[in-house]
Amino acid sequence: MKQNRDRLESGAIERALGTSRFGRPLHVYDRAGSTNDLARELADQGAPEGSTVIALVQTGGRGRRGRSWQSPAGGLWLSVVLRPVLEAERWPLVGFAASVGAAAAVGDVTGALVRLKWPNDLIASGRKLGGVLVESSGSAAVVGIGINANLSLTDLPAEVRASAVTLMSLLGRPVDLETLAAAVLTQFERHHDLLQRDPGALLALWRARDLTVGRAVRISGVYDLEGTAEEVDGSGALLVRTAAGVQRVAAGEVSLRTVDASQS
Repeated sequence: MKQNRDRLESGAIERALGTSRFGRPLHVYDRAGSTNDLARELADQGAPEGSTVIALVQTGGRGRRGRSWQSPAGGLWLSVVLRPVLEAERWPLVGFAASVGAAAAVGDVTGALVRLKWPNDLIASGRKLGGVLVESSGSAAVVGIGINANLSLTDLPAEVRASAVTLMSLLGRPVDLETLAAAVLTQFERHHDLLQRDPGALLALWRARDLTVGRAVRISGVYDLEGTAEEVDGSGALLVRTAAGVQRVAAGEVSLRTVDASQS
């Protein structure tokens, strides 16, 4: 099986797509600063929903709160333009649709079980496999998905290796990146469409993979608090019971305090 470290074949991805919109059109680059930035430019130019940017390497990838996201060759780095028809308070659920879709796609391609940590971290074997970043652009949203696929842990920065996992290290073999990309886009479209029809059903699928509710948590970022995660509400916010009562957390970084620290 090829490792796809040298290039990505757009034709192979397109032939494997099971979508009506996502990945149509598809823009594939050997190297890009940030796929989210390129997708935002497309959105601002009026690109249709589903327009997708994939890069073999990102030189300026980022995660939540502007943190650098290392994106070497061998990972899956993609962004999709969306034009959600949702109430403003439900827009965070777009990230839930992306994370459930990505988790399902990894399972389809590899058989690996992927769980989710609020709001949208992909967790496999207790460690972070990937994540989702949602950014708004006018009436559009841009959703970035990053998955540590055909990487060794030494490809990642030393400071994150203890808390990270890659599909290569998990499976002991590479996965076909074109097949994985097509599966992610297919499952993302399926779950995004479910969100538009029935947000409660999408939330139920997210909750079935959730690692957060019922755990002691530490929240940092916009909020700084500790407590027990009690529920995720209908807009995707985390309800945390603290000594001062239940706090509604709309955004932030979560550390799980009752599981192995590698999950945090």
